[in-house]
Amino acid sequence: MLPNPDSWKKNWALMRTLYTSDEITSIAERLKKLKIDTVAFCSFESRFARSGGLAAVTTNILPYLKETNSIPSVILLTPFYSRIMDETRLQSTSISFKTTFNRKEVNVEIFEYTWEYEHPVRGTIKEYYLRADGFFEAQNKINDPYMYDTLDESLKSAVQSDNALFFCKAVPPAMNALGIRKNIIFHLNEWQTALISLTAKEAMLNSTLESCATVQTMHNSYDSGVPWSSLSTLLNPSRGKKLTGPVALSTYQIGLQLIDAPVTTVSDHFSDELTTDTLQTAHYAPHLQNIMKAGGVHGVNNGMFIGLSPEFPKAEKHTLDEIRKIKLKMRKALLRVLSTYNPPERFGELTYKGKTINKLPDDVPVLAMSGRLDTIQKGYDILLRAIEKFDEDEIKVVLTPMPVRLSDLDYFYEIACKCRGNVTVFPVRLQKGYHELQTGATFGIMPSIYEPFGAAVEYMASGTVNIGRATGGLVDQIDSTCGFLYKEPAVFYTGENINDFVGSAHIVQTRKLNPWVQSMSDSLYEVLKKAIDVYRNNTDEYYQMILDGFKKAVQFSWDKSSKKYYEVYRMTSRI
Repeated sequence: MLPNPDSWKKNWALMRTLYTSDEITSIAERLKKLKIDTVAFCSFESRFARSGGLAAVTTNILPYLKETNSIPSVILLTPFYSRIMDETRLQSTSISFKTTFNRKEVNVEIFEYTWEYEHPVRGTIKEYYLRADGFFEAQNKINDPYMYDTLDESLKSAVQSDNALFFCKAVPPAMNALGIRKNIIFHLNEWQTALISLTAKEAMLNSTLESCATVQTMHNSYDSGVPWSSLSTLLNPSRGKKLTGPVALSTYQIGLQLIDAPVTTVSDHFSDELTTDTLQTAHYAPHLQNIMKAGGVHGVNNGMFIGLSPEFPKAEKHTLDEIRKIKLKMRKALLRVLSTYNPPERFGELTYKGKTINKLPDDVPVLAMSGRLDTIQKGYDILLRAIEKFDEDEIKVVLTPMPVRLSDLDYFYEIACKCRGNVTVFPVRLQKGYHELQTGATFGIMPSIYEPFGAAVEYMASGTVNIGRATGGLVDQIDSTCGFLYKEPAVFYTGENINDFVGSAHIVQTRKLNPWVQSMSDSLYEVLKKAIDVYRNNTDEYYQMILDGFKKAVQFSWDKSSKKYYEVYRMTSRI
């Protein structure tokens, strides 16, 4: 829920540490008079550099921010990743500028992409990509903008932090170079852009920009430390000398105190968990609790990342018999793909009674789990452990993880061998069959350890029933009418078990003795048995869940999201 505009007040404490009273007065006066002429959406992910849900947000919400709220201009500002992006997809603006970073002058070129959108109405949006030699050189097999070709975790973290600091330094002069100097809302996403809340204020004081404000959306609670020496490179020299102390702050500890509106995140339930859930309060974000509790964290649910499947043209208005016929048709299409599509990376057989999967009876459920292989968040290993308990031909499971390290697939190979005939794994981006998987599967599985928003709505929109752990945005999306939620007993949800779980991310098989992992897998197994019983023995109830899933899915709209963000934008002028 969003705060009452009359109750939220800006936190000026860190401002008073960094700025003089005259400087604060100057900034406050500009904020009071600020109009919303341009929204600059700042993100380290884009249509050409994808990792998680943020890329999907950037390729959905911007037209709605512009059209629904009648904002004159909405643009995207994002890095140009020279080693994972195709420069021919972009155009040069012929605009460049120089900025000083780490005592060196760096030349920055601005490239652009013109997005011609059709919803909510026809229009165009400019996306701007900042290119600088020596920065944004992510390189990996899946073109993830956060992954670098190194096994040294400390080096990778240092490079990520350096890139983030440079981007935050470069954004205000990039706006100046583009001729956009006043009435700007910088919509910051994730920790990588959070310090624009600092550099934007510097830009007003040094006349790079006339007036701007910053708002922050946390899609995750991931954070990064910022040494004083590095932070000082974002400030003018006299101000940088003030930054001393025994302990450096993190990016979010600084950024969340300097933004000009309440902190937002991408679902109502996750906004509560950031200050109440043990995983967040004791592990990921204990250092942010005072800041977040003081100003609150406010949920703005994402919209639908895909439209309702065209195979169900009447959506919730279909009869149960129509839904049954369509679903069985899509199931057959999926089985055809599974019996013929064999990229070299695929492993694990799907059979029925030792023969072709094409003869699979209709009452044997097909489970699907898709998405990036994040061994800390997504819970693939929780599902793998539960799968072991099923008999041959009791279920069929299709997994499409996207690994960064091949070693992360070791447990998948183990289970594919143990459960031969029941499990197949596609550790690649599917070149065919993804739509059939989404629409033809019996259940979509989301055993997430935590989930800021999640993709349950995508399964619903595709006519597939969800089974998900009761966490984060999955709680907002899944209810008993359209899916199955489960949660393990709280007694096992302890700091010791959480630390052991996170520490074993590189070798997930070692988690088998973790009581929390055991309880999560056991709870998932029990809800799977319950869901399968409904599918086999109460078919009308199962197909009604599909209809109710369509009703639920359409409640998540970018139109609603954009209106709520506009409320947040308007609060930046409240001093």
